[in-house]
Amino acid sequence: MQINGEDRAAIEAILERQAAAWAAGDAEAFAADALDDVVFTNVVGMFSVGLAPFIGQHAHIFSTIYKGSRMTQDVVAITPVRPDVAIVDTLTRLVDALHRPPGIELIDGAVRTRLEQVMVKDGGAWKVASFHNVAIHRS
Repeated sequence: MQINGEDRAAIEAILERQAAAWAAGDAEAFAADALDDVVFTNVVGMFSVGLAPFIGQHAHIFSTIYKGSRMTQDVVAITPVRPDVAIVDTLTRLVDALHRPPGIELIDGAVRTRLEQVMVKDGGAWKVASFHNVAIHRS
């Protein structure tokens, strides 16, 4: 099964909105495409379920360690599971961070992660159901 062009464009638009919201330090905008019961695992393994903690954690990092930073995502794969479910794998690059979480190293001056988002079509629009971020370390 392959994802059609319209769905791919809609998913890529979410990634672009996420990057813009990150650069603006706007946690609510960053979460605008997430489901109310989004499942979230951050880069240091903190886990939560629900929009409020997802927004809260991003508001915290946008006002502290990642204040003024920028994040980009390069699509590795968009894998449809069903016509209304897709696994979106990206490589992220975070620059201009004031600090980084303990145990996270910079690679070429950036925090690098593998981000897996499970997206579902909800009312005809793609939404983030799960957001799982894992740091990349030099090998």
